[in-house]
Amino acid sequence: MLILFWQDFYFRFSLIILIGLFAGLSFYRFWDDRQRAIILPFNEDLQFEGQIVGHPDFLSSNASYVVSFQKTKIQIVASRYPEYQYGDILKIKGTLKTSNDYQFHQGILGVIYNPETLEKIGQKGNILTKIVYQIRDRFEQSLNKSLSEPYASFAAGLVLGSKRNIPDSLMSDFNRTGTTHIVAVSGYNVTIIIVYIGLILGILSRKLKFWGSLIIILGFVVMTGASASVVRAGILAALVAWGQFEGRRINMTILLLLVAFLILLFNPYALKFDISFQLSFLAFAGLVYLSKPIAALKVIKWLPKFWKLTLAETLGAQIAVLPILIYYFGRVSIVSPIVNILILWLIPAAMLAVFAIGISGLIFVTLGQVIGYLGWILLKYIIVVIEIFSRISWASFELKTASWWWMAIFYFLISLLIYKRSL
Repeated sequence: MLILFWQDFYFRFSLIILIGLFAGLSFYRFWDDRQRAIILPFNEDLQFEGQIVGHPDFLSSNASYVVSFQKTKIQIVASRYPEYQYGDILKIKGTLKTSNDYQFHQGILGVIYNPETLEKIGQKGNILTKIVYQIRDRFEQSLNKSLSEPYASFAAGLVLGSKRNIPDSLMSDFNRTGTTHIVAVSGYNVTIIIVYIGLILGILSRKLKFWGSLIIILGFVVMTGASASVVRAGILAALVAWGQFEGRRINMTILLLLVAFLILLFNPYALKFDISFQLSFLAFAGLVYLSKPIAALKVIKWLPKFWKLTLAETLGAQIAVLPILIYYFGRVSIVSPIVNILILWLIPAAMLAVFAIGISGLIFVTLGQVIGYLGWILLKYIIVVIEIFSRISWASFELKTASWWWMAIFYFLISLLIYKRSL
């Protein structure tokens, strides 16, 4: 019977989907059981030694450290000073509390708030990671010396994805105008970096350009803290660079699925609980599959090619992530397409200017400040546009719902539309 139906394409396609679904659910169950089988001494006073295993997160008055503990990770939330760095071995005394769902699904199984004892007793860690983190910190310090606020914080968010010092008022403007993505390191940001790498390494052979790109991508991923979104963007950029090195045309569907597979292989929780993964995956899919049909619409077909492509790509990404934004955040930005058209064309130049400011400031502070004037003009324009549109009373509106069934129908209809367009 199976042999008779095997000749039918839809049967083979459905069978592959079912096998993949079964394998995915089985792997998720195995991973979840393994994580929940780890028993920690919660609500007990502990005294132990732990090494900081990631880039610390410093806020205005607090510091957050992820440290090793019993072959897993826990988070330490303490006062800002004294500051500790990656690789420091700390003597810790405090009460271990259970982590929230978000922390648990990021591999952090417990939290200690305001430990009684927190002191450095040694130093370890990977030397290469230490060097890259130091470069990141000095680069950010260089931006702070060369630019005033909020431009220095915005610049750090643009190239490093660091949002800790961006004023709440400006972040609110980003949310109202649907432009938060410009301060979150994504595939778009890393793609821009790859373009710059290609220009810088253009005189080299294709092989040297490929390996040079990989080294810079790896350094950038580590420098930004190797968060999940950055790792995804890095993998995507590395695969694009590999395709260019091989001289092959890149199949975006295979590339998208391969990146998702690699991410979920190391953390299957991302599919269900990592909102950034869902947004990144869907935004990229919307850009790939929806931008061309939108660009062909008569309503915008008359626009110049550059503006038409920018609008089509923005709308494609916005449509794809719309259900997720409504479900989790309950807010929809009306002005997002217009604002993105006005600012996205300047983002590559702004990123290049920020890199020039940071690197020149590392060499000579005055040079960084001089170049900073050019960067300030670009950053000022972007912020002013966002602030103007965010003040419009109808810039965004709330649309909250706890139901999810409508999202399945929405994505089914979108998939059906894409399939019919491909025939």
